[in-house]
Amino acid sequence: MSRIVGLKAAKGAVVGAMAVAAIGLAAPMSSAANESSWTQGCRGYWYSTSGHSYCQYALNDSYQTTFDCNAEIDTQKTKSVRIGFEGKMNTHECTFKINKTTVGLWI
Repeated sequence: MSRIVGLKAAKGAVVGAMAVAAIGLAAPMSSAANESSWTQGCRGYWYSTSGHSYCQYALNDSYQTTFDCNAEIDTQKTKSVRIGFEGKMNTHECTFKINKTTVGLWI
């Protein structure tokens, strides 16, 4: 009887480990990409479908963020912030994929 219980426990452990591995393989990998340079203290970040602009220390008071979606018309959002602003400015969600997010000065 104890042998049967031990086999069932081992089988359950194998099935559990396989389920965890399958979930790990099926889950999309999500890693951030970002602009290589800062624009007046701010830059863009993007993941697989979402993008946002972030300021470490805004040196200007007006920025424009461009979200380059793969299968949609690009979206541009403008934001006025105070000089010295730190945090997320704009966000946008593309339906399928985002190629990049860029930040420029809004004139």
